[in-house]
Amino acid sequence: MAKIKECEGHCTAVAYYRYSSHRQGEQSIEGQAKAARAWATGKNCTILKEYADRAISGRTDDRAEFQLMLKELDKIRPTYLILWKVDRMGRNKEEIAYNKYRCKKAGTKVVYVAEDIPSSPEGVILESLLEGMAEYYSIQMAQNIRRGQRNAAEKCQFIGGNRMFGYVSGPDKKYVIDPERAPIVREIFGRYLGGESQAEIVKWLNEQGVRTLKNSPFTVNSLRTLLKNEKYSGVYIFNGGEIRIEGGVPAIIDHETWEKAQKMMVKNQRAPAKRWDKTDYLLTDKLFCGRCGGPMSGISGTSHSGEKHCYYTCANRHKKTGGNGCKKKNVRKNWIEDLVLRHVAYILSQDALLEAIADKCYEVYMADKHDTSYVDSLKASLKETKAALNNILRAIEAGIFNETTKARMDELEDQKRQISEAIELAQAETSLHLTREQILFFLHKFRSLDMSVQANKQTMIDTFVNSVFVYDDKVVITFNYSGDNRQITLEEVDSALSDDAPLFVSRALSSTI
Repeated sequence: MAKIKECEGHCTAVAYYRYSSHRQGEQSIEGQAKAARAWATGKNCTILKEYADRAISGRTDDRAEFQLMLKELDKIRPTYLILWKVDRMGRNKEEIAYNKYRCKKAGTKVVYVAEDIPSSPEGVILESLLEGMAEYYSIQMAQNIRRGQRNAAEKCQFIGGNRMFGYVSGPDKKYVIDPERAPIVREIFGRYLGGESQAEIVKWLNEQGVRTLKNSPFTVNSLRTLLKNEKYSGVYIFNGGEIRIEGGVPAIIDHETWEKAQKMMVKNQRAPAKRWDKTDYLLTDKLFCGRCGGPMSGISGTSHSGEKHCYYTCANRHKKTGGNGCKKKNVRKNWIEDLVLRHVAYILSQDALLEAIADKCYEVYMADKHDTSYVDSLKASLKETKAALNNILRAIEAGIFNETTKARMDELEDQKRQISEAIELAQAETSLHLTREQILFFLHKFRSLDMSVQANKQTMIDTFVNSVFVYDDKVVITFNYSGDNRQITLEEVDSALSDDAPLFVSRALSSTI
Protein backbone atom coordinates (compact mmCIF):
# COMPACT_ATOMS: atom_id res chain seq x y z
CA MET A 1 0.00 0.00 0.00
CA ALA A 2 1.50 3.31 -1.09
CA LYS A 3 1.60 6.05 1.49
CA ILE A 4 -0.33 9.23 0.73
CA LYS A 5 2.21 11.91 -0.10
CA GLU A 6 2.05 15.28 1.59
CA CYS A 7 2.59 18.30 -0.62
CA GLU A 8 5.96 19.80 0.24
CA GLY A 9 6.98 22.36 -2.36
CA HIS A 10 6.10 21.38 -5.94
CA CYS A 11 3.61 18.55 -6.44
CA THR A 12 1.60 16.93 -9.23
CA ALA A 13 -2.07 16.25 -9.84
CA VAL A 14 -4.64 14.89 -12.26
CA ALA A 15 -8.15 16.34 -12.54
CA TYR A 16 -11.50 14.80 -13.45
CA TYR A 17 -14.64 16.66 -14.57
CA ARG A 18 -18.20 15.51 -15.30
CA TYR A 19 -21.62 16.96 -16.06
CA SER A 20 -24.91 15.13 -16.55
CA SER A 21 -27.86 17.51 -16.09
CA HIS A 22 -29.77 18.82 -19.09
CA ARG A 23 -29.21 22.27 -17.58
CA GLN A 24 -25.47 21.82 -17.72
CA GLY A 25 -23.13 21.84 -20.69
CA GLU A 26 -19.59 22.36 -21.82
CA GLN A 27 -19.37 25.50 -19.68
CA SER A 28 -19.89 23.36 -16.59
CA ILE A 29 -16.81 21.37 -17.57
CA GLU A 30 -14.94 24.61 -18.25
CA GLY A 31 -15.95 26.04 -14.87
CA GLN A 32 -14.82 22.90 -13.08
CA ALA A 33 -11.52 23.01 -14.96
CA LYS A 34 -10.92 26.68 -14.06
CA ALA A 35 -11.59 25.98 -10.39
CA ALA A 36 -9.27 22.94 -10.44
CA ARG A 37 -6.47 24.90 -12.13
CA ALA A 38 -6.87 27.75 -9.65
CA TRP A 39 -6.60 25.29 -6.76
CA ALA A 40 -3.48 23.73 -8.31
CA THR A 41 -1.87 27.14 -8.83
CA GLY A 42 -2.47 28.01 -5.20
CA LYS A 43 -0.73 24.79 -4.14
CA ASN A 44 2.20 25.21 -6.58
CA CYS A 45 0.91 22.03 -8.18
CA THR A 46 1.18 20.93 -11.83
CA ILE A 47 -1.86 19.21 -13.36
CA LEU A 48 -0.35 16.43 -15.48
CA LYS A 49 -3.56 15.29 -17.14
CA GLU A 50 -7.26 16.19 -17.23
CA TYR A 51 -10.16 13.79 -17.82
CA ALA A 52 -13.77 14.70 -18.66
CA ASP A 53 -17.00 12.72 -19.12
CA ARG A 54 -19.75 14.71 -20.77
CA ALA A 55 -23.49 14.12 -20.23
CA ILE A 56 -22.90 10.93 -18.23
CA SER A 57 -24.75 10.09 -15.03
CA GLY A 58 -22.93 9.96 -11.70
CA ARG A 59 -25.13 7.04 -10.58
CA THR A 60 -22.57 4.68 -12.07
CA ASP A 61 -18.79 4.72 -12.23
CA ASP A 62 -18.95 3.05 -15.67
CA ARG A 63 -17.63 6.21 -17.33
CA ALA A 64 -14.90 5.89 -19.95
CA GLU A 65 -12.71 8.81 -18.87
CA PHE A 66 -13.29 8.10 -15.17
CA GLN A 67 -12.20 4.48 -15.58
CA LEU A 68 -9.19 5.55 -17.67
CA MET A 69 -8.21 7.99 -14.92
CA LEU A 70 -8.38 5.27 -12.25
CA LYS A 71 -6.39 2.90 -14.46
CA GLU A 72 -3.65 5.45 -15.10
CA LEU A 73 -3.25 6.50 -11.46
CA ASP A 74 -0.75 3.71 -10.81
CA LYS A 75 1.33 4.88 -13.77
CA ILE A 76 1.11 8.65 -13.19
CA ARG A 77 1.07 8.42 -9.36
CA PRO A 78 0.13 12.09 -8.76
CA THR A 79 0.07 13.71 -5.35
CA TYR A 80 -3.57 14.75 -5.80
CA LEU A 81 -6.70 13.84 -7.72
CA ILE A 82 -8.75 17.05 -8.10
CA LEU A 83 -12.54 16.67 -8.28
CA TRP A 84 -15.32 19.25 -8.27
CA LYS A 85 -17.49 17.59 -5.60
CA VAL A 86 -17.83 14.31 -3.72
CA ASP A 87 -20.45 13.00 -6.15
CA ARG A 88 -17.84 12.89 -8.96
CA MET A 89 -16.48 9.73 -7.29
CA GLY A 90 -19.89 8.09 -7.75
CA ARG A 91 -23.20 8.22 -5.87
CA ASN A 92 -23.08 4.76 -4.36
CA LYS A 93 -21.16 4.30 -1.10
CA GLU A 94 -19.67 0.95 -2.14
CA GLU A 95 -18.42 2.33 -5.46
CA ILE A 96 -17.05 5.46 -3.78
CA ALA A 97 -15.22 3.34 -1.19
CA TYR A 98 -13.66 1.16 -3.89
CA ASN A 99 -12.64 4.13 -6.04
CA LYS A 100 -11.12 5.92 -3.04
CA TYR A 101 -9.22 2.74 -2.17
CA ARG A 102 -7.67 2.69 -5.66
CA CYS A 103 -6.57 6.30 -5.23
CA LYS A 104 -5.06 5.54 -1.84
CA LYS A 105 -3.24 2.52 -3.24
CA ALA A 106 -1.63 4.79 -5.84
CA GLY A 107 -0.51 7.20 -3.11
CA THR A 108 -2.95 9.86 -4.34
CA LYS A 109 -5.01 12.14 -2.10
CA VAL A 110 -8.50 13.11 -3.30
CA VAL A 111 -9.44 16.80 -2.97
CA TYR A 112 -12.74 18.54 -3.79
CA VAL A 113 -12.52 22.16 -4.98
CA ALA A 114 -16.23 22.94 -4.43
CA GLU A 115 -16.39 21.21 -1.05
CA ASP A 116 -13.33 22.19 0.94
CA ILE A 117 -13.21 19.21 3.28
CA PRO A 118 -10.44 19.82 5.81
CA SER A 119 -7.82 17.26 6.83
CA SER A 120 -9.31 16.73 10.26
CA PRO A 121 -11.41 14.07 12.00
CA GLU A 122 -14.49 16.23 11.41
CA GLY A 123 -13.50 16.31 7.73
CA VAL A 124 -13.51 12.49 7.59
CA ILE A 125 -16.99 12.37 9.08
CA LEU A 126 -18.24 15.31 6.95
CA GLU A 127 -17.01 13.61 3.77
CA SER A 128 -18.95 10.48 4.69
CA LEU A 129 -22.07 12.60 5.35
CA LEU A 130 -21.72 14.36 1.98
CA GLU A 131 -21.39 10.97 0.29
CA GLY A 132 -24.62 9.94 2.00
CA MET A 133 -26.32 13.15 0.84
CA ALA A 134 -25.12 12.58 -2.74
CA GLU A 135 -26.46 9.03 -2.69
CA TYR A 136 -29.77 10.21 -1.17
CA TYR A 137 -30.11 12.95 -3.83
CA SER A 138 -29.32 10.45 -6.56
CA ILE A 139 -31.95 8.01 -5.31
CA GLN A 140 -34.58 10.76 -5.08
CA MET A 141 -33.80 11.95 -8.60
CA ALA A 142 -33.88 8.38 -9.90
CA GLN A 143 -37.32 7.84 -8.35
CA ASN A 144 -38.68 10.90 -10.17
CA ILE A 145 -37.20 9.70 -13.45
CA ARG A 146 -38.42 6.15 -12.81
CA ARG A 147 -42.06 7.28 -12.64
CA GLY A 148 -41.85 8.64 -16.17
CA GLN A 149 -40.01 5.57 -17.38
CA ARG A 150 -42.60 3.25 -15.87
CA ASN A 151 -45.39 5.04 -17.75
CA ALA A 152 -43.45 4.58 -21.00
CA ALA A 153 -42.65 0.94 -20.14
CA GLU A 154 -46.33 0.12 -19.65
CA LYS A 155 -46.81 1.21 -23.28
CA CYS A 156 -43.79 -0.90 -24.39
CA GLN A 157 -42.02 2.25 -25.54
CA PHE A 158 -38.34 2.83 -26.04
CA ILE A 159 -37.17 4.61 -22.87
CA GLY A 160 -33.73 5.83 -23.84
CA GLY A 161 -30.22 5.14 -22.66
CA ASN A 162 -28.34 2.47 -24.57
CA ARG A 163 -30.17 1.43 -27.75
CA MET A 164 -30.44 -2.24 -28.67
CA PHE A 165 -28.46 -3.58 -31.59
CA GLY A 166 -31.04 -4.76 -34.14
CA TYR A 167 -33.79 -2.24 -33.31
CA VAL A 168 -34.64 1.38 -33.98
CA SER A 169 -37.24 3.61 -32.32
CA GLY A 170 -40.43 4.16 -34.33
CA PRO A 171 -42.56 7.34 -34.51
CA ASP A 172 -44.63 6.10 -31.54
CA LYS A 173 -41.38 5.43 -29.59
CA LYS A 174 -41.95 1.68 -29.85
CA TYR A 175 -39.33 -0.85 -30.96
CA VAL A 176 -39.03 -1.46 -34.69
CA ILE A 177 -36.78 -4.14 -36.21
CA ASP A 178 -33.72 -2.71 -37.96
CA PRO A 179 -33.58 -4.54 -41.33
CA GLU A 180 -29.79 -4.04 -41.59
CA ARG A 181 -28.77 -5.31 -38.15
CA ALA A 182 -31.48 -7.86 -37.29
CA PRO A 183 -29.96 -10.52 -39.62
CA ILE A 184 -26.65 -10.10 -37.78
CA VAL A 185 -28.41 -10.80 -34.45
CA ARG A 186 -29.88 -14.01 -35.91
CA GLU A 187 -26.45 -15.00 -37.22
CA ILE A 188 -24.86 -14.43 -33.79
CA PHE A 189 -27.35 -16.70 -32.03
CA GLY A 190 -27.03 -19.29 -34.80
CA ARG A 191 -23.24 -19.38 -34.55
CA TYR A 192 -23.31 -19.60 -30.74
CA LEU A 193 -25.80 -22.49 -30.73
CA GLY A 194 -23.73 -24.06 -33.49
CA GLY A 195 -20.79 -24.40 -31.14
CA GLU A 196 -18.69 -21.31 -31.81
CA SER A 197 -17.18 -19.63 -28.75
CA GLN A 198 -17.94 -16.03 -27.87
CA ALA A 199 -14.34 -15.10 -28.71
CA GLU A 200 -14.68 -16.70 -32.17
CA ILE A 201 -17.92 -14.84 -32.85
CA VAL A 202 -16.35 -11.54 -31.74
CA LYS A 203 -13.44 -12.15 -34.11
CA TRP A 204 -15.85 -12.89 -36.99
CA LEU A 205 -17.92 -9.75 -36.31
CA ASN A 206 -14.87 -7.50 -36.26
CA GLU A 207 -13.40 -9.10 -39.38
CA GLN A 208 -16.70 -8.39 -41.16
CA GLY A 209 -16.46 -4.74 -40.07
CA VAL A 210 -19.57 -4.96 -37.88
CA ARG A 211 -19.54 -2.35 -35.14
CA THR A 212 -21.63 -1.75 -32.04
CA LEU A 213 -24.12 1.12 -31.95
CA LYS A 214 -21.34 3.21 -30.36
CA ASN A 215 -19.25 2.49 -33.49
CA SER A 216 -16.78 0.43 -31.46
CA PRO A 217 -15.43 -3.07 -32.21
CA PHE A 218 -17.32 -5.88 -30.55
CA THR A 219 -15.86 -7.38 -27.37
CA VAL A 220 -16.75 -10.50 -25.43
CA ASN A 221 -18.59 -8.31 -22.90
CA SER A 222 -20.71 -6.53 -25.52
CA LEU A 223 -21.49 -9.88 -27.20
CA ARG A 224 -22.46 -11.47 -23.88
CA THR A 225 -24.83 -8.57 -23.19
CA LEU A 226 -26.47 -9.13 -26.57
CA LEU A 227 -26.85 -12.89 -26.04
CA LYS A 228 -28.46 -12.39 -22.60
CA ASN A 229 -31.06 -9.84 -23.75
CA GLU A 230 -34.50 -11.50 -23.70
CA LYS A 231 -36.07 -8.66 -25.68
CA TYR A 232 -34.72 -10.28 -28.85
CA SER A 233 -37.29 -13.06 -28.30
CA GLY A 234 -40.16 -10.53 -28.21
CA VAL A 235 -40.44 -9.93 -24.46
CA TYR A 236 -40.56 -6.31 -23.25
CA ILE A 237 -38.73 -6.11 -19.91
CA PHE A 238 -38.34 -3.10 -17.66
CA ASN A 239 -36.28 -2.78 -14.48
CA GLY A 240 -35.15 -6.38 -14.25
CA GLY A 241 -38.61 -7.83 -14.79
CA GLU A 242 -40.72 -5.36 -12.77
CA ILE A 243 -42.70 -4.97 -15.99
CA ARG A 244 -42.71 -7.95 -18.33
CA ILE A 245 -44.93 -8.00 -21.41
CA GLU A 246 -44.89 -10.97 -23.77
CA GLY A 247 -44.99 -9.78 -27.38
CA GLY A 248 -44.22 -6.21 -26.35
CA VAL A 249 -41.26 -6.12 -28.76
CA PRO A 250 -41.18 -7.49 -32.32
CA ALA A 251 -39.14 -10.70 -32.05
CA ILE A 252 -35.91 -11.16 -34.00
CA ILE A 253 -35.45 -14.77 -32.75
CA ASP A 254 -37.93 -17.22 -31.20
CA HIS A 255 -37.99 -17.74 -27.45
CA GLU A 256 -36.79 -21.35 -27.74
CA THR A 257 -33.59 -20.16 -29.41
CA TRP A 258 -33.01 -17.59 -26.66
CA GLU A 259 -33.60 -20.23 -23.93
CA LYS A 260 -31.07 -22.60 -25.53
CA ALA A 261 -28.48 -19.82 -25.64
CA GLN A 262 -28.98 -19.08 -21.92
CA LYS A 263 -28.50 -22.73 -20.96
CA MET A 264 -25.34 -22.90 -23.05
CA MET A 265 -23.97 -19.73 -21.41
CA VAL A 266 -24.60 -21.13 -17.93
CA LYS A 267 -22.80 -24.32 -18.91
CA ASN A 268 -19.81 -22.46 -20.36
CA GLN A 269 -19.40 -19.66 -17.85
CA ARG A 270 -16.64 -19.64 -15.28
CA ALA A 271 -16.92 -18.34 -11.74
CA PRO A 272 -16.06 -14.61 -11.93
CA ALA A 273 -13.11 -13.29 -9.97
CA LYS A 274 -13.84 -11.13 -6.95
CA ARG A 275 -13.62 -7.46 -7.75
CA TRP A 276 -11.92 -6.18 -4.63
CA ASP A 277 -10.37 -8.67 -2.24
CA LYS A 278 -9.45 -5.87 0.17
CA THR A 279 -13.10 -5.55 1.16
CA ASP A 280 -12.71 -8.89 2.93
CA TYR A 281 -10.42 -7.22 5.45
CA LEU A 282 -12.23 -4.22 6.93
CA LEU A 283 -9.29 -2.97 9.01
CA THR A 284 -6.76 -2.74 6.18
CA ASP A 285 -4.57 0.37 6.79
CA LYS A 286 -6.10 0.85 10.26
CA LEU A 287 -4.80 -2.15 12.23
CA PHE A 288 -1.32 -1.98 13.85
CA CYS A 289 0.85 -4.23 15.95
CA GLY A 290 1.06 -3.31 19.65
CA ARG A 291 4.56 -4.78 19.87
CA CYS A 292 6.40 -2.99 17.06
CA GLY A 293 3.86 -0.53 15.60
CA GLY A 294 3.97 -2.19 12.17
CA PRO A 295 0.84 -2.45 10.00
CA MET A 296 -1.16 -5.66 10.14
CA SER A 297 -2.57 -7.02 6.87
CA GLY A 298 -4.99 -9.78 5.98
CA ILE A 299 -3.93 -13.34 5.21
CA SER A 300 -5.83 -16.59 4.88
CA GLY A 301 -5.11 -20.29 5.03
CA THR A 302 -6.88 -23.63 4.74
CA SER A 303 -6.89 -26.21 7.52
CA HIS A 304 -6.59 -29.98 7.05
CA SER A 305 -10.37 -30.18 7.06
CA GLY A 306 -10.53 -27.78 4.11
CA GLU A 307 -11.99 -24.92 6.15
CA LYS A 308 -10.71 -21.43 5.32
CA HIS A 309 -9.34 -19.30 8.17
CA CYS A 310 -8.62 -15.57 7.93
CA TYR A 311 -6.21 -13.57 10.09
CA TYR A 312 -4.37 -10.27 10.35
CA THR A 313 -0.58 -10.61 10.59
CA CYS A 314 2.13 -8.07 11.48
CA ALA A 315 4.14 -6.92 8.44
CA ASN A 316 7.35 -7.24 10.50
CA ARG A 317 6.65 -10.81 11.58
CA HIS A 318 8.82 -12.29 8.85
CA LYS A 319 11.35 -9.46 8.64
CA LYS A 320 14.70 -10.24 10.21
CA THR A 321 15.71 -7.17 12.20
CA GLY A 322 18.81 -7.90 14.24
CA GLY A 323 18.22 -11.60 13.68
CA ASN A 324 14.60 -11.65 14.89
CA GLY A 325 11.26 -10.65 13.40
CA CYS A 326 8.26 -9.39 15.38
CA LYS A 327 6.84 -12.05 17.69
CA LYS A 328 3.23 -10.82 17.54
CA LYS A 329 0.84 -13.69 16.96
CA ASN A 330 -1.71 -13.53 14.16
CA VAL A 331 -5.11 -12.12 15.12
CA ARG A 332 -8.35 -13.75 14.03
CA LYS A 333 -10.09 -11.56 11.47
CA ASN A 334 -13.69 -12.02 12.60
CA TRP A 335 -12.85 -11.52 16.27
CA ILE A 336 -11.01 -8.21 15.89
CA GLU A 337 -13.45 -6.78 13.30
CA ASP A 338 -16.49 -7.66 15.43
CA LEU A 339 -14.85 -6.12 18.49
CA VAL A 340 -14.10 -2.85 16.69
CA LEU A 341 -17.61 -2.64 15.22
CA ARG A 342 -19.16 -3.18 18.65
CA HIS A 343 -17.19 -0.24 20.02
CA VAL A 344 -18.15 1.95 17.05
CA ALA A 345 -21.78 1.08 17.75
CA TYR A 346 -21.27 2.07 21.39
CA ILE A 347 -19.85 5.47 20.35
CA LEU A 348 -22.86 6.02 18.09
CA SER A 349 -25.24 5.21 20.96
CA GLN A 350 -24.04 8.28 22.89
CA ASP A 351 -26.47 11.11 22.06
CA ALA A 352 -24.32 13.82 23.64
CA LEU A 353 -21.31 12.76 21.59
CA LEU A 354 -23.27 12.80 18.32
CA GLU A 355 -24.52 16.29 19.18
CA ALA A 356 -20.92 17.45 19.64
CA ILE A 357 -19.82 15.83 16.37
CA ALA A 358 -22.74 17.46 14.53
CA ASP A 359 -21.78 20.88 15.94
CA LYS A 360 -18.17 20.53 14.79
CA CYS A 361 -19.05 19.16 11.33
CA TYR A 362 -21.58 21.95 10.77
CA GLU A 363 -18.99 24.56 11.77
CA VAL A 364 -16.51 23.11 9.27
CA TYR A 365 -19.18 22.82 6.55
CA MET A 366 -20.42 26.40 6.91
CA ALA A 367 -16.88 27.77 6.74
CA ASP A 368 -16.77 26.52 3.14
CA LYS A 369 -20.08 28.09 2.08
CA HIS A 370 -18.39 31.49 1.69
CA ASP A 371 -16.22 30.20 -1.15
CA THR A 372 -17.48 31.81 -4.37
CA SER A 373 -14.50 30.98 -6.61
CA TYR A 374 -16.50 28.73 -8.98
CA VAL A 375 -19.34 31.22 -9.49
CA ASP A 376 -16.78 34.01 -9.82
CA SER A 377 -14.98 32.08 -12.58
CA LEU A 378 -18.30 31.53 -14.40
CA LYS A 379 -19.18 35.22 -14.12
CA ALA A 380 -15.75 36.13 -15.52
CA SER A 381 -16.37 33.79 -18.47
CA LEU A 382 -19.80 35.35 -19.00
CA LYS A 383 -18.26 38.83 -19.02
CA GLU A 384 -15.70 37.75 -21.64
CA THR A 385 -18.44 36.18 -23.78
CA LYS A 386 -20.59 39.31 -23.63
CA ALA A 387 -17.58 41.41 -24.62
CA ALA A 388 -16.96 39.15 -27.62
CA LEU A 389 -20.63 39.46 -28.59
CA ASN A 390 -20.41 43.24 -28.44
CA ASN A 391 -17.41 43.13 -30.77
CA ILE A 392 -19.42 41.07 -33.26
CA LEU A 393 -22.32 43.53 -33.03
CA ARG A 394 -19.98 46.46 -33.69
CA ALA A 395 -18.63 44.62 -36.73
CA ILE A 396 -22.17 44.10 -38.03
CA GLU A 397 -22.97 47.79 -37.47
CA ALA A 398 -19.88 48.62 -39.51
CA GLY A 399 -21.28 46.59 -42.40
CA ILE A 400 -19.26 43.41 -41.86
CA PHE A 401 -21.75 40.56 -41.99
CA ASN A 402 -21.11 37.18 -43.58
CA GLU A 403 -21.41 33.46 -42.84
CA THR A 404 -18.34 33.57 -40.57
CA THR A 405 -19.62 36.41 -38.38
CA LYS A 406 -23.07 34.78 -38.22
CA ALA A 407 -21.59 31.43 -37.15
CA ARG A 408 -19.41 33.13 -34.54
CA MET A 409 -22.38 35.10 -33.20
CA ASP A 410 -24.50 31.93 -32.90
CA GLU A 411 -21.62 30.22 -31.12
CA LEU A 412 -21.23 33.05 -28.61
CA GLU A 413 -24.99 33.27 -27.98
CA ASP A 414 -25.06 29.54 -27.21
CA GLN A 415 -22.02 29.91 -24.98
CA LYS A 416 -23.66 32.84 -23.15
CA ARG A 417 -26.79 30.75 -22.54
CA GLN A 418 -24.80 27.79 -21.19
CA ILE A 419 -22.74 29.96 -18.84
CA SER A 420 -25.86 31.73 -17.55
CA GLU A 421 -27.54 28.39 -16.85
CA ALA A 422 -24.39 27.10 -15.11
CA ILE A 423 -24.34 30.20 -12.88
CA GLU A 424 -28.02 29.74 -12.06
CA LEU A 425 -27.45 26.08 -11.17
CA ALA A 426 -24.35 26.84 -9.05
CA GLN A 427 -26.18 29.57 -7.14
CA ALA A 428 -29.13 27.24 -6.56
CA GLU A 429 -26.78 24.60 -5.18
CA THR A 430 -25.19 27.20 -2.91
CA SER A 431 -28.56 28.23 -1.51
CA LEU A 432 -29.37 24.60 -0.67
CA HIS A 433 -26.97 23.45 1.99
CA LEU A 434 -26.76 21.04 4.87
CA THR A 435 -28.30 22.10 8.15
CA ARG A 436 -27.06 21.01 11.54
CA GLU A 437 -30.25 18.95 11.91
CA GLN A 438 -29.55 17.12 8.65
CA ILE A 439 -26.00 16.32 9.76
CA LEU A 440 -27.32 14.99 13.06
CA PHE A 441 -29.97 13.00 11.17
CA PHE A 442 -27.32 11.31 9.01
CA LEU A 443 -25.20 10.55 12.06
CA HIS A 444 -28.20 8.88 13.69
CA LYS A 445 -28.79 6.91 10.46
CA PHE A 446 -25.51 5.08 11.09
CA ARG A 447 -27.24 3.39 14.02
CA SER A 448 -29.75 1.71 11.72
CA LEU A 449 -27.31 0.42 9.08
CA ASP A 450 -27.71 -3.27 8.28
CA MET A 451 -24.47 -4.68 9.68
CA SER A 452 -24.84 -7.91 7.75
CA VAL A 453 -23.84 -5.91 4.65
CA GLN A 454 -20.06 -5.75 4.17
CA ALA A 455 -20.16 -2.28 2.59
CA ASN A 456 -21.98 -0.87 5.65
CA LYS A 457 -19.36 -2.30 7.98
CA GLN A 458 -16.63 -0.70 5.86
CA THR A 459 -18.43 2.65 5.91
CA MET A 460 -18.68 2.59 9.72
CA ILE A 461 -14.99 1.83 10.14
CA ASP A 462 -13.78 4.27 7.46
CA THR A 463 -15.87 7.08 8.96
CA PHE A 464 -15.25 6.72 12.67
CA VAL A 465 -12.11 4.62 13.27
CA ASN A 466 -8.67 6.19 13.02
CA SER A 467 -6.44 3.28 14.07
CA VAL A 468 -6.48 0.07 16.11
CA PHE A 469 -3.49 -1.24 18.07
CA VAL A 470 -3.44 -4.92 19.07
CA TYR A 471 -1.28 -5.82 22.06
CA ASP A 472 -0.88 -9.25 23.61
CA ASP A 473 -3.26 -8.37 26.46
CA LYS A 474 -5.40 -5.51 25.14
CA VAL A 475 -6.70 -3.66 22.09
CA VAL A 476 -6.64 0.14 21.81
CA ILE A 477 -9.06 1.80 19.39
CA THR A 478 -8.72 5.48 18.42
CA PHE A 479 -11.69 7.30 16.94
CA ASN A 480 -12.18 10.23 14.57
CA TYR A 481 -13.77 13.10 16.36
CA SER A 482 -11.39 15.72 17.69
CA GLY A 483 -7.97 17.24 17.08
CA ASP A 484 -5.72 16.79 14.04
CA ASN A 485 -6.00 14.28 11.21
CA ARG A 486 -2.71 12.39 11.45
CA GLN A 487 -2.64 8.71 12.28
CA ILE A 488 -1.89 7.98 15.92
CA THR A 489 1.51 6.38 16.63
CA LEU A 490 2.31 3.47 18.92
CA GLU A 491 4.44 5.77 21.11
CA GLU A 492 1.48 8.11 21.69
CA VAL A 493 -0.79 5.21 22.56
CA ASP A 494 1.76 3.75 24.99
CA SER A 495 2.19 7.17 26.59
CA ALA A 496 -1.58 7.60 26.99
CA LEU A 497 -1.84 4.16 28.56
CA SER A 498 0.70 4.98 31.27
CA ASP A 499 -0.54 5.22 34.85
CA ASP A 500 -0.99 8.99 34.96
CA ALA A 501 -1.93 9.68 31.33
CA PRO A 502 -5.55 10.26 30.30
CA LEU A 503 -7.24 7.91 27.84
CA PHE A 504 -7.15 10.55 25.08
CA VAL A 505 -4.49 10.22 22.41
CA SER A 506 -4.27 13.52 20.52
CA ARG A 507 -7.60 13.68 18.67
CA ALA A 508 -8.80 10.19 19.60
CA LEU A 509 -10.57 8.54 22.48
CA SER A 510 -8.83 5.26 23.33
CA SER A 511 -10.92 2.28 24.33
CA THR A 512 -8.92 -0.35 26.17
CA ILE A 513 -10.29 -3.87 26.03
